[in-house]
Amino acid sequence: MMSLAPLPVAVIGAGPVGLAAAARLIERAISVVVFEQAGHAGASVAEWGHVQLFSPWRFNIDEAAADLLSETGWARPQDDAIPTGKELLHDYLEPLASHPLMAKGLRLNARVEAVVRKDRSRIGSEGRSSAPFEVVWQDQSGARRRDTFRAVIDASGTWTHPNPLGLDGLPVDGERENADRIAYGIPDVKGALRADYAGSKVLVVGAGHSAINTVLD
Repeated sequence: MMSLAPLPVAVIGAGPVGLAAAARLIERAISVVVFEQAGHAGASVAEWGHVQLFSPWRFNIDEAAADLLSETGWARPQDDAIPTGKELLHDYLEPLASHPLMAKGLRLNARVEAVVRKDRSRIGSEGRSSAPFEVVWQDQSGARRRDTFRAVIDASGTWTHPNPLGLDGLPVDGERENADRIAYGIPDVKGALRADYAGSKVLVVGAGHSAINTVLD
């Protein structure tokens, strides 16, 4: 039986969760490769940089990540301060991604296409649980690559895969046809996108914190 111990662990996504997972692996001296489809870490966070988080810094900083950053002279933010997405990115995620131990395993502009068990059929179970994982991905040049890992952590999140409007999980009538007029995230209606919304009648679907804060803005 092949030993998986020498193989690295793959982490998909270089956001807060993915980088924290990678920091925990580095803390345990486990080799890690982080795949990020954008050109920089925290790309999804950057899209809601204008939004203030609902929790203070002390709940948003992983301690293994903080230990790594402390080696670089990083100034830890005040625990009770509540950051915006932009501050989370600039004051924590970017320095963490730049740490030499993190940066050497970070693959930017890397789009993961599939995760499979190496040399195992989808319909066969024999030996499947002991087989390593194979990640199929495209690098920055568009070349298709395959790498082998002992484990895979999916921290890609849901930001780029939002739920449709229907309660049953399906698009409502007209949703697909009007996709170019629907914002599924938290648009910066007071700032960068103000001109798109000013003077218009806007329908907000949902009554959670994100929806209400957008209404207030």
